[in-house]
Amino acid sequence: MFEPANLRNSNYEDDIRYTVQVHRLILGLIGVWPILEKPRLRKKFLKGLLRAVCCFLLSFNLIPWTLYMFLILDTFKSRLRMLGALCFYSMVSVMYCTLMLREDSIGECVKHIEKDWQNVRDANDRRIMLNKAKAGRYILICTTIFLFTSGFTYRLIQPIVRGKIVVNGNVTIRPLVQGNYFIFFDPQQSPAYEIVFSMHLLTGIVIYTVTTSVCGVTALFTMHACGQLEILAAWLENLPKEDQWSKKSHVAARRLAAIIMHHIRIRRFLHRIQDLIGEMCFIEIIGSTLILCLLGYYVITGWERNDALSFLTYAIMLTSFTFNIFILCYIGEILSTQGSKVYITCCTIDWYCLPSKQARYLILVIAMANYPTKLTAGKVIDLSFSSFGAVVRTAMAYLNLLRTVTV
Repeated sequence: MFEPANLRNSNYEDDIRYTVQVHRLILGLIGVWPILEKPRLRKKFLKGLLRAVCCFLLSFNLIPWTLYMFLILDTFKSRLRMLGALCFYSMVSVMYCTLMLREDSIGECVKHIEKDWQNVRDANDRRIMLNKAKAGRYILICTTIFLFTSGFTYRLIQPIVRGKIVVNGNVTIRPLVQGNYFIFFDPQQSPAYEIVFSMHLLTGIVIYTVTTSVCGVTALFTMHACGQLEILAAWLENLPKEDQWSKKSHVAARRLAAIIMHHIRIRRFLHRIQDLIGEMCFIEIIGSTLILCLLGYYVITGWERNDALSFLTYAIMLTSFTFNIFILCYIGEILSTQGSKVYITCCTIDWYCLPSKQARYLILVIAMANYPTKLTAGKVIDLSFSSFGAVVRTAMAYLNLLRTVTV
């Protein structure tokens, strides 16, 4: 468990690559993955270009949508049909700006992970960390599939399936994502139509990548912290099983000191994670509560109008957003559960097998482990299963109110 300090994990580079591979790809697409080594001018230029393109695409999507909603539409119900997307696009823009501002914090957390991988000296510890890294990758991949499936059902499949619409007998409206007002040109004329349609697809990639990135960053760092807590619990369980306590009591003090230092390191990492993701999770939880309410309303109205395509599209989006919130709460629940396991282990190990003087050091570990291990959305809402239930109940309550108002 505690080898000399000059021993290191010889496979740490491959392990780090496996841990962050998918996350680096997703965050790199939008230019927020930190450059850990000394950045070259070419890399800095490419990252700045990516950010400029992403900001342009988000603005290209949000501004025409807002103009159409407030300048063209003039009824409450028509604006209500646009409100859900407006909330989502605004939420994504804010989260993207937050990701860019938190790039240095992401880099610090990645360096922390690299240091932990370098210091792995036990095969069981490495297995635990690889399992948690695998879980983080799996969470990100599942979230990506769900979001991109629902998003491109709305942005690509629905406009194509609906096809062209003929109004006033001879005016043909070609399919675009609903609700865009371009002041300086007509998007129905070629080649403006083809350009706008392609831009909408590119914008969809950026939007769903940003949303996925928030969940991916949370999963990457939180699952790593869970792995470290599991390793800490294993160390504590192995303490009374040593055969040499009666011979070398100073060994107990040294190993307990290492456990305490490792626990402090985990706590600092968790505070860093909280500072990184707290604001983004708060934005997503609050925004998604309203969006779930509106998506539920769109599903019901699509059913009432016998519009199978609209019903199916919004039902897929409702499932996707529900899954996204569930994943964030699931990650927070896993962390809380793992922290509780460390506390239970501290209190239930065979402490009487340790030298009496050294056994007192466990009081420090128990005191730290008793402090709740959890993630919060903006230090307001705990990320847990109970919070997920509260979000769903709140969304349904707003949906009932909305149905009462609009009937």
